[in-house]
Amino acid sequence: MPKNKSALLRYRIIDGCLTNSMHPYPSLESIHQKVESQLDKAISISMLNKDLAAMKSIYGAPIAYHKQKGGYYYSEENFSIAEFPLTEEEIEALDFSTTLLQQIRGTRLFQQFENAINKVIEGYRISKIAGISQKQILQVEEPVRPQNSPYLEQLLQSIIHQKALEVTYQGYGREAKVHQFSAHLLKEYRNCWYVVGYSDRAKNLLMFALDRIKDIANSDSEYIKVEGFDPDEFFKYSFGITQIHEAKPEKVVLQFTAFQAPFILNQPLHHSQKVLKQNDDFVEIEYHVYITTELIMTILSYGKQVKVLAPQKLKNQIKATVQEMAALYA
Repeated sequence: MPKNKSALLRYRIIDGCLTNSMHPYPSLESIHQKVESQLDKAISISMLNKDLAAMKSIYGAPIAYHKQKGGYYYSEENFSIAEFPLTEEEIEALDFSTTLLQQIRGTRLFQQFENAINKVIEGYRISKIAGISQKQILQVEEPVRPQNSPYLEQLLQSIIHQKALEVTYQGYGREAKVHQFSAHLLKEYRNCWYVVGYSDRAKNLLMFALDRIKDIANSDSEYIKVEGFDPDEFFKYSFGITQIHEAKPEKVVLQFTAFQAPFILNQPLHHSQKVLKQNDDFVEIEYHVYITTELIMTILSYGKQVKVLAPQKLKNQIKATVQEMAALYA
């Protein structure tokens, strides 16, 4: 029997132990004995612990340990993995993805994939509890045009195994160029994937949009790891995806109307957001960011609900753009 099917059987046996009202709070030892008895084969305690962790990852199983009772239980009443309408093939796919994700635990990419899996899990759980289709009561944000990059997995593997690649990249309005590329980070932003890595051609870290990559091939070049590379520091002053390390971040002060203030305070535009002044009429907020097209577009999207107070050059840029927009309707 394939490994994933054996795991599925173990999950079901463990689930049976945790939902058995006649013998609540089973110890790890009693679960271990039950699994070995029903499978008629020996398994290790470490495998059992991995199974418990996998059940949490794949099903979102609320498995907890009760110190006073000395055993395990589901912290959510009436929970059972039997309630999930997943096929063995779907279980295998989730099991594989969970194993792969463990290799990149602690990275932003791990969190992005983990969030996606959690959406699937919660959707199944809500459907079962409510007895109706998930989409009738819960809709999560979905991209209008899903981006399925053929290079995503190859880049991920190159990061995990630290293998250099030969990347042919063509920026908008530019000629295609070949880079011996050492990928360091995959980042998703607004349904588009980007990769950050060291380019021997630029002798520096570059960021490529995956939809502008023309070709990727294995390379015999040495993988060059940039010591001290920190994704959070790399994008620290970026508003959106654009980073311009040759420029200096600037203090940007925006004044939002009282109407818009609650939304901005509840959903900060940037991690550097700092409230300077707030009253019944407006709120003034400071940001420490690069001035980029993304920042300008975001400010414009708030229309008359926001005013730029500083710096002056940003005020001038916004003013010029608004005047050009007004001219379109003259």
